[in-house]
Amino acid sequence: MATPWIQIVGSKKTGKTLLIESVSRELVSRGRRVCFIKHTHSAPTLEPEETDTARVRAAGAATTVLASDASTIVVRTPGAVTLDAVAFNDAPAGDIVLAEGFKESPGRKLVVAGGDLDIESLGDVVGVVGEAPARYDGPTFGPDDIDGICDLIERLAGPTEGKCVTELAVNGRAVPLNAFVQGFMASTLRGMIEALEGIGEPRSIEIRVTGGTEESAES
Repeated sequence: MATPWIQIVGSKKTGKTLLIESVSRELVSRGRRVCFIKHTHSAPTLEPEETDTARVRAAGAATTVLASDASTIVVRTPGAVTLDAVAFNDAPAGDIVLAEGFKESPGRKLVVAGGDLDIESLGDVVGVVGEAPARYDGPTFGPDDIDGICDLIERLAGPTEGKCVTELAVNGRAVPLNAFVQGFMASTLRGMIEALEGIGEPRSIEIRVTGGTEESAES
């Protein structure tokens, strides 16, 4: 089953696709896999009508697949499309699913401000990119704050299947960790804990270090 999706919604020409492109690039650099789903009101065309898959689909096939070592294109003709059906059918387990549009569908929404979109009419808004309305008190990001946006998306998406997420806070301030450091810290702590007797396999680890200043170390 795919990781729950994040919907990127906003009016036309507000930079949704550019934002998703930047966010996808950053998430991939962090070791995450990304599935992108875009909603369109017109019939998508990925191939000329005379191709084999198009001809078979016209003959009544509900699903056609064009597969190669480089990529796979799946075209379904199920009628009404719902975001949950598309995301959970097409996204491999562990992916972060970014959906552009589907603002009428239930789900967590990152709103790109601007245009005539009424943000207050949307449900489950988890963040706003740009100038937020006066009565909105949730997270707000600048269009260039890709790191902050990706941090939010990763917190909402949770860990990939079989992969640890490690968080670090120093003096109460969260310290961003890349995928390598997260994995290194997690494997080191697990190895230390597994060497102790009677602990068993750790599913979650919490550690807090206080003090340790030079003054206390000398006393």
